[in-house]
Amino acid sequence: MKIVFLGCGYLGYNLYVLLKDRFQAEIWGIDSPYVPMTDSFRYVDALNPEELSKMDMEDAVIVDTIALVANDASDINEAEALEKIFGTYRELLKVVKEGHARRFVFFSSGGTVYGDSHEPICENSALHPVSLYAKSKAGIEEVIRNSGADYLILRLSNPFGGYQVAGKRQGVIPILIRKAYLNETFEMWASDDSVRDYFYITDLAEAIAGLIQNDVNCETVNVGSGEPISLSRVIYEVEKSTGKEIKVEYKKSSVHVVQAIVLNIDKLKSLTGYEPKVSFEEGVRLETERIRKELGL
Repeated sequence: MKIVFLGCGYLGYNLYVLLKDRFQAEIWGIDSPYVPMTDSFRYVDALNPEELSKMDMEDAVIVDTIALVANDASDINEAEALEKIFGTYRELLKVVKEGHARRFVFFSSGGTVYGDSHEPICENSALHPVSLYAKSKAGIEEVIRNSGADYLILRLSNPFGGYQVAGKRQGVIPILIRKAYLNETFEMWASDDSVRDYFYITDLAEAIAGLIQNDVNCETVNVGSGEPISLSRVIYEVEKSTGKEIKVEYKKSSVHVVQAIVLNIDKLKSLTGYEPKVSFEEGVRLETERIRKELGL
């Protein structure tokens, strides 16, 4: 089966590497630091309908890893910004449908679209997107459902681990590890008792593979670990793994920050038999080892 990843960033590249031996995998996108390491990359602006329509999508699973909005983005003309994003996706999905793609897989944000929840939250729960980023994800979900295209919406928690190119730091865990090793101050934009759901990148790849192999379609599915992890515990595990004390400077965010969110992943388990294989502690250890080698320590 053919899988096409749109976008060659952190997620697109790492998922391509992890799944290319199990599927006929390609990455389509514009230039990025990950491109030189990709042996099946095709240059195309996936958000340009004219360019994308020239690509062979017949019976392919199209996995969208493009990020149009940063999670800390804000815009004084929010409604205008959102409508532009939604219009872009309407055109994209039209091309995907006309190209007879097998399925369009969209990465939504399980970490933001629900708002706050101290208990594991299910897919049928009401959404409470507050930030521009969360509103964009929730709105794109609706555009997809109304498009008539075969789809799969994955509400991801916080995947981490895997390769990141120098200068492209993504996610609190690798940032904390680097700060620890370089003896730099970590700027904390959330309270240390805030809670998130973290899971290792190989588990994300396994979840995607299971959903594709089981031909799951027209569903919205949470993907994460189902385990609540506080930011204070993240710092503790990184300090334990690196053997370094982390200096923290508290900052106030200009955009809404979710205080607590953990995903209920029972639906994913029932659809695929998925079980996370990499514990949080092991994931931190693996990421610590990778960054230690990257820094030449």
